[in-house]
Amino acid sequence: MKKIMLAVNILIISAVFYMNYIYQSNGFNFTLKCICSATFAILGVINLLHAFASRAENLKFYLAMSIGLILAFSGDYLIGYDFIKGAATFALGHIFFVIAYCFLERMQKSDYIISGALFAGCLIFLNCCPFLTFDVPIYRAVCTVYALIISFMLGKALGNLIRNRNSVTIIIAFASFLFFFSDLMLVLDWFIGAWEWTDNACMGTYYPALCFLALSMCIKNITKNKI
Repeated sequence: MKKIMLAVNILIISAVFYMNYIYQSNGFNFTLKCICSATFAILGVINLLHAFASRAENLKFYLAMSIGLILAFSGDYLIGYDFIKGAATFALGHIFFVIAYCFLERMQKSDYIISGALFAGCLIFLNCCPFLTFDVPIYRAVCTVYALIISFMLGKALGNLIRNRNSVTIIIAFASFLFFFSDLMLVLDWFIGAWEWTDNACMGTYYPALCFLALSMCIKNITKNKI
């Protein structure tokens, strides 16, 4: 069953990667985007159901991760119509990812230090970069709150990795970095818009990030966090 679940994850992730290529090659078609996002959300649900079926330990981790993936899919849909609603949904999804990370290890001082340093860098960028243009003032506030949450997401992932290096924390830390980078590219694309490649860089790292987060659920269940 473990090999079957791993094969299912690899197959679905490969499908998302291929669809992501098709999505970007077809001018970022909104329908294809939703299909890609729905697929990684479905993978999260599959891994959650497998965790329940196999009576895995720490089921709260799997539940929080699955909710985070579903909210990411919802954010993908909403942001196409309303930036603030979409960003808020994404932010809530990030919060659930942080909660999931905390189910692996509770928040510790080093997590706050790393997250604070990342957020400080984000604040400097958002408030001092001369190329950023926020036509709607509330967008800057939204980006600031979002930066705080994504900084804690990456900071907590790195903190867990530093204290307990195993297959799960490595995958989660890598995925969280990709997510952080993808969000940076989104800001460059939306609020600077001077480079055509930022949109591709954003989506090119976004889908791998969500897929690897879903994969971490499978890996945790089948390896029991062994290195």
